[in-house]
Amino acid sequence: MKKYKVGIIGYGGFGKFLHHWLAKLENVEVAAISDSGNHFKGDAHCKAYQDWEELLKNPDIEIVCIVTPPGLHAKMACAAMKAGKHVLLEKPVAITEESAQQILDVQKETGKVITVDHMIRYNPIIQSLMEIGKSGALGKLRHAVVNNYAQDASLPPHHWFWNEEMSGGILVEHGVHFFDIIKALGGQQYSKVYGCSHHRNEAQRDRMAAMVMYNDGLIASYYHAFSGPGFFEQTTINLAYDLGRVVIEGWMPMKGTIKAMLNAQTSEQLKSIPGWKVTETEKLNESNDVSRPEGWGDSETADTDNSQLVYCGGIGYAVDELVSGHFEIGQTKGEVYGKCVQEILADMIQKIENKDHKLKITIEDALEALKIALLASA
Repeated sequence: MKKYKVGIIGYGGFGKFLHHWLAKLENVEVAAISDSGNHFKGDAHCKAYQDWEELLKNPDIEIVCIVTPPGLHAKMACAAMKAGKHVLLEKPVAITEESAQQILDVQKETGKVITVDHMIRYNPIIQSLMEIGKSGALGKLRHAVVNNYAQDASLPPHHWFWNEEMSGGILVEHGVHFFDIIKALGGQQYSKVYGCSHHRNEAQRDRMAAMVMYNDGLIASYYHAFSGPGFFEQTTINLAYDLGRVVIEGWMPMKGTIKAMLNAQTSEQLKSIPGWKVTETEKLNESNDVSRPEGWGDSETADTDNSQLVYCGGIGYAVDELVSGHFEIGQTKGEVYGKCVQEILADMIQKIENKDHKLKITIEDALEALKIALLASA
């Protein structure tokens, strides 16, 4: 088995996290780290560089992970590919559409493999829901609501995060994760984007929202706030399908609930979700429709064809039971996160070894998420 030598450019918190988890892979050796702060001193197995350009001159390094502030991504990614390296690039792909296109152009010119660390796509809950969505088991995805309440205690006013010329702003630096997830779950392309935001002061735009319309009718709203204590940090994703309501908890999805109308076949499909447990099942013909108060008479225009189908948005579905349940990954958030970054590198290595392999997240996917973020941030 070939062992790939990897270099990491950027050694902040996430750079250290990558080092820890990628070093556990049997076919990977973290052989070089560029740390502008000069905190990493190197060891017998991993050489230290203060200058990232010097790391790129190392002929032994085949893959470079770039985990620097977003404003540096385009310059570094292009230089790495021109130096003959494959690239794992931290999200966002870039902070402008022009610089992202530059990365795409250099990738085509050099033929090197590049992917962007939208690693939430590799989360097992998201992977399961993507497959369930493709199967149609829950019907069409009609509405999505993402609420992200993040702490700002570790982001003092002088932090690069608030400098939009370096970070791109909240929706570019952070929101792209969720634009990408909803696209992956719904399988639709955006058609209209609206946004609004709040400035705490001239330097800190700390709350942002977006409303996105997609080409097959999905409407999604996104709210991201970096303005509270860590005690209240919370991310929820609410998904309204024709046949179900799904609530996912955690920016790194860890658990959630489902209430859905199913049949025997589609009920089996939910078993693919990690830790899925049914808490209640009842026959639809024995369930109470609570959309009207007690005493409300039958409508004269109600469908009286005695069909066994349930109609949602004009589509008839053959379902016969109402199922409620919950799911949860039986690991820590750190373990799930770590395995996601391992899987994205493993996916990338598959692409390096087999050009016909299709990456789970492409640079084109990352560019689409960036475009939505930029439109909503304008």
